[in-house]
Amino acid sequence: MSSGDRPDPRTLLPLKPDVFLILTILADGEHYGYSIMHAAEERTWGQVRIQAGAPYRRLKWMLEGGLIDEVREAGSEPNEGERRRYYRITTFGRDVAKAEARRMADLLAAAEAAALVASP
Repeated sequence: MSSGDRPDPRTLLPLKPDVFLILTILADGEHYGYSIMHAAEERTWGQVRIQAGAPYRRLKWMLEGGLIDEVREAGSEPNEGERRRYYRITTFGRDVAKAEARRMADLLAAAEAAALVASP
């Protein structure tokens, strides 16, 4: 798919918070469902806990939208009964995550200007 065939990333905004968090996790490398749940909790200092089953609905939506791809772990062959599916962010997914980060940065700047939060 060429960039001309993809929608403007901003058309998907605002993202649900857990979708954005999953994209930020996958931006650091490939993960499978349980590792995404664990990384979300670590990355948010325990403030966000993605419940079992929840990431799979989001992952399905992101796969269908071209935000992520399903991949097999590098150098591994699936074992009998292996059910782990690894995911990675696509170029389009990265563009969407960047657009969402910019949107949120603009909102934070507005809150700072209104003295609702301290500037960093």
